[in-house]
Amino acid sequence: MSEPPSTPAPDQKKRLLDLFGRILPLVDGMADKLRFVLVIGVLLLIWIGTWLLVIKHVALGISLVVIGLALLPLLILLRFWWALEELKDLPNIAGQMMGDAKDEIRESVRGIRAGDVSKLNFVSATKGLWSLGSMLKDSRELLGSYISLSTLVNPFMLILGVLSLGSVLVLMVVSIVLVFLAL
Repeated sequence: MSEPPSTPAPDQKKRLLDLFGRILPLVDGMADKLRFVLVIGVLLLIWIGTWLLVIKHVALGISLVVIGLALLPLLILLRFWWALEELKDLPNIAGQMMGDAKDEIRESVRGIRAGDVSKLNFVSATKGLWSLGSMLKDSRELLGSYISLSTLVNPFMLILGVLSLGSVLVLMVVSIVLVFLAL
């Protein structure tokens, strides 16, 4: 059995509350945008697969290889989305760390869910990944083992995330070209 976590000092509580206040709106906006990009990416893959198999009658093996390679960026983005969804549970994590700060953080989350925070647009999603990564580096020492931040803090994964977002944009352009070729 692991021992219960110790309660942070009052200055750490204030620092955590300030950090959560900055991170939660960004996490919520990024998670929504990544979910949208993932849905669009899956729909584009379905279209490309349909174009390859049904319209152009490309061999099944080649079509599966093309679709599999185009699926890799979506899998990387799925990992980011999963990590961001994990971070949305910060009020419960903070409740484990410090009992009395839990209500203040929940109020922040309620405000976010009520739409009091502006959302990120698609173009600023890549900038948001870098901003989130730098903020989470600060919180890694405070959160410790409560949550896994490796995907969002690791520079290699951040680069892969940005490249994956760019790949989905390229996938969108390719799909538009394929629509014109199908006509």
